[in-house]
Amino acid sequence: MFDRIAQWQPDQGATSAARAAGALALAALAVIHVVDLPGTLGPTPLVGVGYLGIILAAILIGAALIARPHWLAWAAAAAVAAAAMGGYILTRGLRGGFLGDHGDVGNWHCPLGIAALSVESVIVLLVLLVVLGAWQARIHAAHVAAGRRSAARRARDYSQSMPSGPGR
Repeated sequence: MFDRIAQWQPDQGATSAARAAGALALAALAVIHVVDLPGTLGPTPLVGVGYLGIILAAILIGAALIARPHWLAWAAAAAVAAAAMGGYILTRGLRGGFLGDHGDVGNWHCPLGIAALSVESVIVLLVLLVVLGAWQARIHAAHVAAGRRSAARRARDYSQSMPSGPGR
């Protein structure tokens, strides 16, 4: 029984599901920005360039998550989501506008913007769940490694920790 516990591995199904969900959320983020892109290229070209960057990054990072689960891909996914969230907040929150976008100041009810914020929140939540899972796996691995000590070694360690002398 203990051999089976010692060979425990993180659930590969959960890892695959997280990768798929992350890739789908990144694809949704790219689609939302593609839909909104034509309105930004003419009047606010810097915002349009930012959109192109988000679209390209989301597609590449989604492909990286599918191809190989690496912590850098998850970190990049969180960074893209945070950058897009920051851009949304800055274009609406700064009085003078941000990157030449004066038309969106105070426009907090934009349906595409709210959809993008929702998808970006899902991406950040997925990254946090992946980090939590990795942290728990490390704790479990350390616990299993500590439990592999032989009974003789545990007994020896225990006897050495007991105080010696006549009052024992």
